[in-house]
Amino acid sequence: MKTLTYITIFFGLLFTINACTKTGYTTEHLDATRATVKIGQNDSLELVGATATDSIQWSVTPSGSNSIYHVHNHAIVSFNSAGNYTVTATVIGGAAYTYLITVTNEVYNPNPTPPANDAAKHISIAGDQITLSSHYAKSSKSDSAYVYFTAQTTNTYTCSNSLLNYTHSLNGSGHFSINFIDMFQPASSNCQAGNTTITSPPIPFLQTIQNTYLANGTYPLSVGLNGVTYTGSVTVTATDVTFTWTYTSGVTITPMHITR
Repeated sequence: MKTLTYITIFFGLLFTINACTKTGYTTEHLDATRATVKIGQNDSLELVGATATDSIQWSVTPSGSNSIYHVHNHAIVSFNSAGNYTVTATVIGGAAYTYLITVTNEVYNPNPTPPANDAAKHISIAGDQITLSSHYAKSSKSDSAYVYFTAQTTNTYTCSNSLLNYTHSLNGSGHFSINFIDMFQPASSNCQAGNTTITSPPIPFLQTIQNTYLANGTYPLSVGLNGVTYTGSVTVTATDVTFTWTYTSGVTITPMHITR
């Protein structure tokens, strides 16, 4: 339940840090809503200047006294003991950025206290359909290149800051896999009203030494939704990435062809 609480507050916070235009990793910096917090008080951070295709890892040192939840270049962190903590956001293939947060001895007491029955929850996506938008990313600084998707629901949801819950993987044989589980809906006190479709953050399939799927060849692609597994393939050549996908409902992909 504690994890759900942090996730709920994360999507309820309005992040006020202005992002700058990225012209290279030198423009990136890690910023936070506040540098000093109380025990149990949430602080939100942003890696300013990161692009949608950046893969970012988050960490806190010293560890053991914090909870952190992150989505791409945003994170929310809370601490259960006083001290000085360093939050680090590391861009895979790029630099690491840090921010020092001081936690005082005072215990945070939010006011007003949310009602006891005001809780975040996971809700079913039964009957929904997903559109996967396909993308190709090529680093301007290295030979790194990879495919990524963004997923958009067909149905609308009451809270516009709901989060589509999914898992994804790329195994050693180059098998692309995504499994959509449910929708995470914030508590009513943190719900951003909208009744809108929900779009996921980028779902990257990063190329590694073990997963060199951008070598020429054809690789399996499977997507799970509401108990159904949809299957197709990804064909890679020196000039193109092409998706073989026969479905017109359930899970669809667009575009079906990308020029490298």
